[in-house]
Amino acid sequence: MFGCASSADPSSEEAVGASEEAIVSVNRLSMNRLSMNRLSMNGLSMNRLSANGRQLATTDLMLDADGRELLRYTIGCALPEGQSLIGTVDSTTYRFDGRIGLAPDWLRGPLPEKSQRWVTACLLAHVNGYGVEVAISLRGRNPALATDSAERLAYQQEEISFFGNIFQPLGKRDELGDIGSRMYSCGGALLQMSCADDASAFVPERTCASRADCSLSFLGACRDLTNSTTSVCKDVSLQGYGRCQAPATAMSGKPAATRYDEVITVFLQRPDFSAFYPLCTPLFP
Repeated sequence: MFGCASSADPSSEEAVGASEEAIVSVNRLSMNRLSMNRLSMNGLSMNRLSANGRQLATTDLMLDADGRELLRYTIGCALPEGQSLIGTVDSTTYRFDGRIGLAPDWLRGPLPEKSQRWVTACLLAHVNGYGVEVAISLRGRNPALATDSAERLAYQQEEISFFGNIFQPLGKRDELGDIGSRMYSCGGALLQMSCADDASAFVPERTCASRADCSLSFLGACRDLTNSTTSVCKDVSLQGYGRCQAPATAMSGKPAATRYDEVITVFLQRPDFSAFYPLCTPLFP
């Protein structure tokens, strides 16, 4: 679920009017426990979210709890705070609240490829392979991901960066070069330093409980501090990563690379960092 302050059971659902207990979002902080299995359902549509700005467009994801959870995260990533959509199943109405605002125009038309990538990165950042809630700070080169000094001070442990596109059907190339459903990650520079450059130690432990059975492709260090030529991302700044390269296949069948500038980096608090990466030494108190 989205938000950093809630005592509600995140495995339960809330129908409109059933409870007034809010799930609060502060800046770009979120609680992450979306499962990879639910994300891999790949039932998301690029079509307009709503015909009237209030009622969710018809989707099979409304039919069961897993689908509704995926919708909750998706709409939370796409729409800003203050906007929400409702959907009704068997006389029960559910409300899906916006939180971050990476694709506000989705209310008015189909989701463009660039926005598909931003929403994908946000969803990937919220995956938790252990089914537990962890507070995360989301950062990247998007105005919707702006953070203040208090958040940056509380969440100093850089973890994993995410990018990809889960909206495109398998085998279809979009105008930005994606083919099919792509989910990628790379380890942050601070994470690499914390783990003494041991790549096996800084794979996305929080995201995938099992390395052998994970749909997320871990590409290595976002910015390789030992060998810049092997860096996954070629553009690094205080605002985040850009020009991240993911393996692809050219139309000729030859190996190629797809560029991603829509990258979201997760920062953790020290206790959570230590819990998920016990072989690594946090760089900040």
